[in-house]
Amino acid sequence: MNYIEEKRKFNRVEFQKTVKVFPVVPSRSGNIFEVQKKPIEAWVNDISEGGLRFEAADSFDPNFLLKLSLEIEEEKSVEVYGKIIWSRDSHCGVRFMLVDQELRKGIHAISKKKNSPSK
Repeated sequence: MNYIEEKRKFNRVEFQKTVKVFPVVPSRSGNIFEVQKKPIEAWVNDISEGGLRFEAADSFDPNFLLKLSLEIEEEKSVEVYGKIIWSRDSHCGVRFMLVDQELRKGIHAISKKKNSPSK
């Protein structure tokens, strides 16, 4: 049998919430990048410390840069930059470019909730 080597560094956690996706595009001068002001609404399927998978009506090409705004905990939003790693149909895999402590803590809290026995 052929086995596919697992490349993920972090475990995925089911995470069913909306995310605001802001495309990051080159400026008119081409020297810097600009975050678009109008977000695209998407649905997150899962998340890890390394990235997330979302579903959107719009499609994105690999290597496309994004700014993501999501509510990681109730009433607590975080923003993170990411890059599209893969895209199939309406689904995209995003690798976070930089994970701050706030996002890391939120993902750990989600993981604990999902892995704790039901009461």
